[in-house]
Amino acid sequence: MLKTINILSTAALPWRTGTAILALLRAHALAQRGLDVCLYLPWIPPKQQLRLFGDAECRDNGGFPTPSAQASYIRSQLPQPACPRLLIEFYPARYWDALGSILPTVGLPKRLRPCDWLILEEPEHLNWAQPWNRYRERAARVTGIVLTNYRYYCEQALPRLPRVAGWLERYNRWLIEHRCDDVILLADILPDLAKAQRLLISGIHPAFFDHAGQADNRQNLYFMGKLIWEKGFRELIDLLADGVNHCADQSADQSADRSIDVFGIGRDRAAIADYARARGVQLNFRGLSTAPAADIARYRVFINASKSEMLCTTTAEALGQRKFVILPRDPSNELFYPFQNALCYSSPEEFQACLRHALSHQPVADPLEASLSWDAAVDRLLDYYERGSGRNDERGQM
Repeated sequence: MLKTINILSTAALPWRTGTAILALLRAHALAQRGLDVCLYLPWIPPKQQLRLFGDAECRDNGGFPTPSAQASYIRSQLPQPACPRLLIEFYPARYWDALGSILPTVGLPKRLRPCDWLILEEPEHLNWAQPWNRYRERAARVTGIVLTNYRYYCEQALPRLPRVAGWLERYNRWLIEHRCDDVILLADILPDLAKAQRLLISGIHPAFFDHAGQADNRQNLYFMGKLIWEKGFRELIDLLADGVNHCADQSADQSADRSIDVFGIGRDRAAIADYARARGVQLNFRGLSTAPAADIARYRVFINASKSEMLCTTTAEALGQRKFVILPRDPSNELFYPFQNALCYSSPEEFQACLRHALSHQPVADPLEASLSWDAAVDRLLDYYERGSGRNDERGQM
């Protein structure tokens, strides 16, 4: 009988939106079901925190001086902060600029309590520098959840070295297959991965549902995510620029304002701004959102050209708030295709058609919105555990 769960995560970014919040909300939702859950997170030295978290997190530029101070802040982001069955522990880690990644600086298995089920969020990332980790000594079952398309990141960062991306994918596959009893994919990014099943086992913060259907009638567009090229900014700017040029000869009534508000921080902000300016696209940088559910409530259209995630949380949050989302047709977005407010494109012409539709129609209430809740996600996750290793041919389950 399942009683104890450990969740091991690499995430140390602000606990408000995007993939960084998934481990926290998953752990909280499982603990609310009466299970004893321990969430293990990387502890980043305070001198690195400002660069990673931003001023909004690092009050007085001091960061979180102790793990307990950060744990208290993290708990404050929960729907129900008082959750005695949820423990939060930290392991030593550092941020490596060259990789743009957080890596553990200690052996992880020896720091874990024994448990019935160990969930490794991003198992490849957790074990890049320590491939010898032996988790099965601490858990009866080890499940990996693959969240990121690292091959895509590598191809974007090193476009002239395609063999590096191929080598990284093979290494990641080896790590996943040798460290996990079974694997959950949020998208078919790694076809034919042994012991893998595609399943939507993530949800969104309840606050997003509270603002559903509150968008105003203005033709306003937004994007939320890290300000790095890998989030699809070049593609987004090019698509919006093509739209501006297309509308150049139309009347003022037919032409739409193609400016877009952008929430987030990141290393490439200046370069992204320069590129947008050169292409005649207006990006309005709104900084790091401290209350994303409220900050995006007034927007009607979310545009996300990124293909780097297995499944993008900000897209799910937009759908949960009953917005139009405009997305490229890509394996990372397949689970969103059935949503009535998801508008998908395969070419610049289709993108313009999607944008025209979103700017001239209102989003509709969609019964599938309920599938984005954490209650529904945890139901699917616990059902997956009860069914065993997941070695079957079922694909694309909601």
